[in-house]
Amino acid sequence: MSHNSNISRTTNILAESWSTISNEYEKVLVPRFAPWTQHALDALRDAVNKDTKSEPADIAPSSALVLCCGPGHELLPIAKILGPTSNVLGTDLAPGMIDAARERIELECEKEGNIIYKGCITTKIGDAQVPPCGPYHVIFSAFGLQQLPRPMSAVESWIGRMQPGGICVFIYWPPRQPKITGDDDASSLGLWGDLVKRKLGGKQSKEDPWDENIQDAIAAAGGEIMHDESIVHEMCWNNAKDLFDGMSRAGPWHALRLRRGDEFVDSLGKELISLYPPESSLTDKFTARMIVARRQAEQSKSSKI
Repeated sequence: MSHNSNISRTTNILAESWSTISNEYEKVLVPRFAPWTQHALDALRDAVNKDTKSEPADIAPSSALVLCCGPGHELLPIAKILGPTSNVLGTDLAPGMIDAARERIELECEKEGNIIYKGCITTKIGDAQVPPCGPYHVIFSAFGLQQLPRPMSAVESWIGRMQPGGICVFIYWPPRQPKITGDDDASSLGLWGDLVKRKLGGKQSKEDPWDENIQDAIAAAGGEIMHDESIVHEMCWNNAKDLFDGMSRAGPWHALRLRRGDEFVDSLGKELISLYPPESSLTDKFTARMIVARRQAEQSKSSKI
């Protein structure tokens, strides 16, 4: 099978998986991911506010692209950051997620104080690997990058879709969870990754992660790093089975069910669950990486030539 065929198959599986679990994802994982997502939204607000204080109002940020928007929880907050005259476009690979996002925006924008934002938010099916043409003042993505078949290439295209001076904020789960100081236990994400690699015959070595040179990729695409931060929060589950069911039936591990079947995934689930005390509550510390980047102004780029 060719490289392009593998990418196409991966894309199709992701679209089917996230459409299938869109409702459960919103109930189970959106609340658990919320602390990290809010951190990224706050970073966007800070960057936009800093810009609007230094730039004339007529060129203040007014267009935003929200990639891997899922059920649309970030769309209205971003519209509020940019203002009611902005244009906010949310895209997602999964038709089920776009349906959920449209329904959410309809309901949210009927509430008092939100009606003025109803006309500025739109959604459509789209692949974050090859985002719609811009240019955009703002690009935002929460927890979509690590799922893409070519994440580094995607980041370069995101920077390229911004207008000069535009702001890109994205947050993602790094390929390996770093050790938390004073915490000797591996995270469930790390344990699951090792189990899957072992089952598939892959190496469990600590190879260089795909995002090791992400800052260089951003610079090569014409961007500059404003902020690069590791953000740690806790994620709580009733027990290890609750964690496995949540991640494999309402989250990112579900795609493996489509690739390898329920029997394969459930057998790995039993191994994962056996690593934890039975019926004990489970609290994991997870680290996400958040990057805030700006597209360099044309004069800034030309001055370096």
